[in-house]
Amino acid sequence: MQADRQADGVERGGRVAWPVAPIAVGLLGVVGMAFAVRFCELIIGNYIAGGVPPISAFFLILVLLGWNSLAGRISRRLAFDRRQILLAYIVMCAGVPLFGSYLIRAWMPHVVALRYWEKHLHDVEGLSQYLPLWIGPRAEKAVTWYYEGTHVRGQIPWGDWAMPLLLWSTFFAALAVSMYCFMVLINRQWVRNERLTFPLLYLPLTLTAAEGSSPVSGMFRRHLFWAGVGVAMVFNALNIAHTIVPSLPAPGFYKPLAPYFTSNVMSPFRSFNLYYMLETIGFGYFIPLEVTFTVWFAYLSIKLLACGGIALGYERPGFPFIHEQCSGAYVACAGFVAWGLRHHMAELWRKLWQRGAAGTSEWVAWLGFLGGLFYMLRFMGMAFVPAVIAGSFLVVLLGFVLVYARIRAETGAPLEFTYPYWKPKDLVVWAFTPAGVMSFGGPRTLVCFGLFSWMSRHHWEMSHAAYDMDALKLSETLHIPRRTLATAVGLAFAVGLAVGLWAHLGAYYEVGTNMASGSLGNGEYRATVALDEFKRTATDMQNLPGRPWDRLGYVGVGFLGAAVMALLRSRIPGFPLHPLGYILATSYGDHNTCIFPLFVAWAVRAAVLRVGGLKAYRKGIPFFVGLIAGHFFFAGVVWPVLSLILGSETAGAYHLFFGG
Repeated sequence: MQADRQADGVERGGRVAWPVAPIAVGLLGVVGMAFAVRFCELIIGNYIAGGVPPISAFFLILVLLGWNSLAGRISRRLAFDRRQILLAYIVMCAGVPLFGSYLIRAWMPHVVALRYWEKHLHDVEGLSQYLPLWIGPRAEKAVTWYYEGTHVRGQIPWGDWAMPLLLWSTFFAALAVSMYCFMVLINRQWVRNERLTFPLLYLPLTLTAAEGSSPVSGMFRRHLFWAGVGVAMVFNALNIAHTIVPSLPAPGFYKPLAPYFTSNVMSPFRSFNLYYMLETIGFGYFIPLEVTFTVWFAYLSIKLLACGGIALGYERPGFPFIHEQCSGAYVACAGFVAWGLRHHMAELWRKLWQRGAAGTSEWVAWLGFLGGLFYMLRFMGMAFVPAVIAGSFLVVLLGFVLVYARIRAETGAPLEFTYPYWKPKDLVVWAFTPAGVMSFGGPRTLVCFGLFSWMSRHHWEMSHAAYDMDALKLSETLHIPRRTLATAVGLAFAVGLAVGLWAHLGAYYEVGTNMASGSLGNGEYRATVALDEFKRTATDMQNLPGRPWDRLGYVGVGFLGAAVMALLRSRIPGFPLHPLGYILATSYGDHNTCIFPLFVAWAVRAAVLRVGGLKAYRKGIPFFVGLIAGHFFFAGVVWPVLSLILGSETAGAYHLFFGG
C-alpha cells in the first residue's frame, strides 16, 4: 500500500485535511471565477472561463504547486498532496463551465426573448402566448430591464425570477445527475476493459507527478519542458508586443488563406485558415495517429469534393453539407459505441435483480441516470413538449453525449465544438417535420420545443459528461473514493450554478444584455442565437416545410462513411482512417479551427515515431506538455490580465480563444 501511495504521489500523513481542504479550495476558485466572469466576460467581453480543460483549473494546479513550495519551508502539514490538488482541479472543471458560455448564458435568453422582442419585431409577434406562465419572468420591467439594463448595480427583480430559477434549477440538476450517473455506468468498460488513454489528463497528471514516480515525472526539472514553455512564451510575447507597437512583426493567432484561392473553382478553400493553436498541437501529440491523419485527410477530401462540384457546375448552397455529414457520423458512432457497451450494460442491469450482486453504487447510478431522464421528460411535458418529441430529443442528445465523451476519452482533443451544433434538434424536427411536431399540440408544441434548443446549439450537457468521465478516470488513478468524488462534483455544481445565476442576472440587469459582453448594442451572442431560434420557429410555422431530403441524404453519407471506417478498423489491423477523426474534421462545419494544428501534431508524431520509435516519442512528451502549459499560462492567464490594463481597443489586436 505504501508503494502504491508513493507511485501515485499520495502522502496523506500530516497533510492538510482530506477531502475538505481541496474541495473548499476548488469551491473558492469557482466563486472567484464567477466574480471575475461577471466583470470580464459579461460586462466587457474579455472571455476567461473557456479552455479545454478550463484555464482556471490549470492555473489552480500551478497555484497549489507554488503553495506547496512555500509551505514546504514552513510546515509540511500545510501542503497539498497530488490527490488533493487534482480533486481541487476536478471541482474547478465541474463548476466553472456552468457560468461559461454554454449553460446559463445559453439558456437564459430563451425564457425572456419572446416577451421582449414581440414588441419590437413583427417576425415573432404573438408567439409568447404559447409559453407556459412559469417559464420565465412575465413582468414588463423585469423583461425590459434584462435587455436594456437599469444602470444600477444590484437591482435585480428576484421576485420575478424566483419561481423560474427554482424550477429550471431542478431541470439542470436532473441533467447533471443523469449525465454523471451515465458516465459512472460506462466508466468501468472504458477505463478498465478498453483502457482508453484519456490524453487530456496528461497535463494535470504530469504536472503533479511525484519525483521518480513515472517516466515523465519531475516535469519542472526537465529541459525539454522549459523549451516548450519558451516556444509558447516567444509566440505570445511577439503577439502581445504587436498590440502595443503595431509595427513589430508577429505571427498572429491565425493566417487566412482566402487571398491564395482566387478562382471560383477553388473558392471552398477560402474559408480555411491556419490557426496556430499551440495547445491543440501539444495535446495532438498524444492523440492516436490514425485520428489526426483522418482529420486533415477527410477535411481535404471534403474541400476537394466541393471544388469538384463547382467544376461540374453544381453550386448548390451548402454543398457538400459538412454539418449534416457530421450528424450522420455521430449517429453511426453512437450506434457502434452503444453496441460495444451492450454486454457491460446488460451485466450491470442483471446484477440489479440478483440478490446481493449489485452494490449501492450501481443502484444509485441506475436510479440517478433513469430518474434524471424521467424527470427531464416530465419537465418538458410541463412545458407543453409532448412525450414523443421530448423523448426523441433526449434519445438523440444521449447518443451525442456518448460520442462526445468517447471523443474526449479516446482522443483527448482540447476542443469544445466536437459536435455538429443545432443538429440534435434539427434531426428530430426533420424526422417529424414542423407540421408533424405541431400535430401533437398545435403551434404551442413547436414554440415550446424551441425553449430547449440551447441544448442543441450549445453543449454543456456533453461537456459536463466528458469532464465527469475525466474525473472518474482520475479517481481510478488516484484511488479517490466514489462517494468523495460525487460529493465534490455535486458541491461544484450547486455552488457554480448559484454564483453563476447571480453573476449573469447581476451583469445583465446592470448593463442590459443588448450591451453585455462588449457587444455595443448588437446584443450578447447567446441572446441573438435565442432570437434567431424563435424566428426560425415562426418561419416554420408559416411555411410548414417538408423533410429536407438533400440534407438528410448527406446525413446518410456521414453515417455510411463513419460506419465503413469503423467496420474496416475492426477487420483490418492498422487501417488508417478513424470515424472519430472524421467527426473532428466535420464538427465545426466549414470553419474548422483544428485542422492545421492537428496536421502539425500528426506530422511531428509520425516523424518522431518513424525516426526514433517509442523511446523518442516518450522523450518528446515534456516538450509538448511545456508547450501546452506555457500557452495556457501566457495566453490564458498573463494576457487576459494585461489586456485589462491595455484597454479593449489595444487588446483586440490579439484576439484568441481556447477550445476551438
